[in-house]
Amino acid sequence: MNRISRTAVAGVAAIGLGLVASAPASAADTDRGVDAVKHAVTTRIDKRLAALKKFDSALADAKQVQPAHRSTLDNLIDDQTAGLTTLRAKVQQETTRAALKTDAKAMVQDYRVFLLTGPKVRLTAAIDTELVAADKLKSADVTKSLSGKVDALLALRPGPDGDAIKASVQTIRKSAKDARATLKSLRKHK
Repeated sequence: MNRISRTAVAGVAAIGLGLVASAPASAADTDRGVDAVKHAVTTRIDKRLAALKKFDSALADAKQVQPAHRSTLDNLIDDQTAGLTTLRAKVQQETTRAALKTDAKAMVQDYRVFLLTGPKVRLTAAIDTELVAADKLKSADVTKSLSGKVDALLALRPGPDGDAIKASVQTIRKSAKDARATLKSLRKHK
């Protein structure tokens, strides 16, 4: 086939593909697409709800968490569970991909279950435990280095800037890790 014929065939094929791609989708195709997105978003919400249950259990098992911190975390977990349960029901009622995209975005940015809530529970338990140990070991340096860290952690709010949230949590995590190393060192010397 010569070059002009190949170009003509390729052009006709491209136009045909363009017409097929621009043709309106049937209602069945649209419904299947919306249903698939609903399923994906619902699955992601369910993972977050399961994680919140685990965080609640971990908090219940953390014996050294101060009462005010425990109350704040209990309320956070309860509020997020209620909010995600409501969002899950809303997702089931959605009829468009655009609405589902908005719901999926809200699921991540409004809650930040994995990026923020989990670390809040784990780090609060760790820091409060380290503060008890620092008191027993009479380590004013550790107490001073951890002072206010849980309050700063609990003050962090979900939002669209995941990197900023991660950086803030990482700073507090580093303080807890450093305090733990200091406490281990003190235990060895006593």
